[in-house]
Formats: sequence, C-alpha cells, structure tokens
Amino acid sequence: MKPIIIGLTPRVMNNAEKVQLNYSYLQPFNKRSVATIILPLGSNELDTILPLCDGFLIAGGDDIDPKYYNQINEGLSKDVCPLIDDLDKAVIEYAYKNHKPMLGICRGIQSLAAFLGGDLHQDIEHAKLTHTVENNVHDVVKVASTPLTDLMPDNYQINSYHHQVVKQVPKDFIVTYMHDDVIEGMEHKTLPIIGFQWHPERLATKETEIIFDYFIDLVKKAH
Repeated sequence: MKPIIIGLTPRVMNNAEKVQLNYSYLQPFNKRSVATIILPLGSNELDTILPLCDGFLIAGGDDIDPKYYNQINEGLSKDVCPLIDDLDKAVIEYAYKNHKPMLGICRGIQSLAAFLGGDLHQDIEHAKLTHTVENNVHDVVKVASTPLTDLMPDNYQINSYHHQVVKQVPKDFIVTYMHDDVIEGMEHKTLPIIGFQWHPERLATKETEIIFDYFIDLVKKAH
C-alpha cells in the first residue's frame, strides 16, 4: 500500500510575491510519519496533483472574497487574494466530489463554508456578535455529539486569531462547537470533513492530539 499523502494549502506574503505555510501545520503530520505536499498556487496542473493526495488540510490565512457567499465587500473583508481563493475552491470541490477527508483550520473552516454553499459574517464586530476573548484565548462548548467530539471534553480552552466566522454551515454539516454567538466547529454528517475556527496546530494540548489523530484515522479509512 502506498504511503498516505496530505495536501496542504499555502498562503502568501507581500501581495503574493512569497508563498508560505507555517511549519506548525507540518509538525502534526511529521510527528505521525505522514507525508505532506504543499500545493501549488496558480498551477494548471492541479488535476494531476490532487489525485496524489489522500486528504487535505485547508490552512488559516486572510479573508475570502465575499462574492463566493453572495455578499459584497465594502471593506470588511481584508487582504483578499484571488490565487488563494482559486486554490482553496479547487481543492475543496475536488475533495468533496471524491469524498476525500478535509481538515479546515481558521480561514479553512470559512473556506469550507464559503465554497460548499454556506455563509460567513465578514466581521464579528460589524455583525454585533458576542465573542468574549482575553489574550487571544477563550473556551468552546460542545453542542453536538459526534465520534470526534465524544473523544474530547464538553468545554475547554482554545486560541482565537480571526475576525470572520461562519454564519451558516453548508447543507449536511452540523455545528459541533460554539463560543458565545460564534460557530467554532463543524462536521459533515456523512463525509470525512471537519473544521475548526481556532488553530489546534498551535496548541500543545490533548485536544490537538485527538483532532490530528482522528483526522489521520479518517484518511486511513478512506485510503
């Protein structure tokens, strides 16, 4: 059996002059001896590359063009990058169609929502959502029982580095975690797709270990 390969979506710096991905996204897979590929931006060869991957991590980053969820950007969505939107959209649509596991982190959960028919709030404060954060930390509360959430506590602390959030999850997704008025986690009812508004890869906690172990198990089952 060929080794498992996870495709990861990169992000950009300096108006897309530099392509980057924080090493913290690679560490959980390196730790588990899982191969990774950082996917190319602007490539015409994605149809060749994506089938090499057994699962995908949709990384955090800047905002998504709100046209993808039927809204207008009047200045609330910041640092929109068409190259990143195009890549996330292509990866998500391919994985969804082919039932490939996906893990969305921060912008990643927003991309899952935006490109699969959900909706976003472009800015928490503008939407007048309650979201109490102190030193980039707050708790989350489990609101749905799933095989993943049943492995974790009902309430625990996570980090917070975002101003946009999921407003409406796509069809056949359920909300798994909330904090105040903000959706913090979601999962597909039948497909191996999970998403979190926080950054588990930046936390050395048992919950982070559970999330990545569970995701790799999803990939192995679909392999």
